[in-house]
Amino acid sequence: MLVDFVASQRHYLDHLRPLYQALPEDVRGHIGGGPPRNGADLAVVASSADMRRAVAWGGPVVLCEHGAGQSYQGNHSSYAGGRGREQVVLFLCPNEAAAERNRHAYPGVPALAIGCPKLDAYHLSPAKPRGAPPVLALSFHWDCLVAPESRWAFPPYRNVLPGLASAYHVLGHGHPRVWPRLEEQYRNMRLEPVADFDEVMRRADLYICDNSSTLFEFASTGRPVVVLNAPYYRREVNHGLRFWEAATVGIQCDDPHLLLQAVKQALADLPEQQAARQAAVSLAYAHTDGRAAERGAEAILGLLKD
Repeated sequence: MLVDFVASQRHYLDHLRPLYQALPEDVRGHIGGGPPRNGADLAVVASSADMRRAVAWGGPVVLCEHGAGQSYQGNHSSYAGGRGREQVVLFLCPNEAAAERNRHAYPGVPALAIGCPKLDAYHLSPAKPRGAPPVLALSFHWDCLVAPESRWAFPPYRNVLPGLASAYHVLGHGHPRVWPRLEEQYRNMRLEPVADFDEVMRRADLYICDNSSTLFEFASTGRPVVVLNAPYYRREVNHGLRFWEAATVGIQCDDPHLLLQAVKQALADLPEQQAARQAAVSLAYAHTDGRAAERGAEAILGLLKD
């Protein structure tokens, strides 16, 4: 029995590699881009795009939700409970809310809240001690048009970023879809461009971001975050998680001109802020014990035995 792992992008591969490594060697098939190979018994994917490639292959598919399980109103295929997942035989989800959306949309298909395999190594090792002076990291999502809340917040914050870079050493990161554009602008603003989020996790003491699972990934290591709100994010619309139940994962900044103040407040990391962060992280990840990949691998092996 062989399991192929299909990941067309690095950030999808980051979620799948720990699952691959948690399987016995004699079960591991191919891992990387392209469709599943002839001879594979099962395909594991982490995105809707790779799911479509695996569906064209024709065999059973396991979908490991990448990210923190954020979804928006509607049934977009990229989010938990979305359309076009009829060939999926197992959903591996970061939290119970995402698992329940998949169960509701696809009754009878198991959906397990395993945590986030990508984060296992970080959850098993203590977070980096806070630096002196602190190193900040800043990131923006790509401008996704699924909903106003899925759009990036770069335009309203652009003009205040040089001031942030004057006050702190700032690592500039961004979603892979928009990285080439952000990298050039970061250099012009005297931020240090950092494409690899692993480097952000190693070096930063505080993380600033608009809307990304990386907010919860960084916060899950016990370090503070600043949550950037754009004026077009609707407070009256509740999508869950980042909007708005778990937005308390960090200090929220509603006004770009108050960004430096939000950073100072987040760096203080008072006990009430720590408690709010932990409560929000618990909504994003059912487990933070470093065993997410182990749980996922056990579920995959269970399918092969059936």
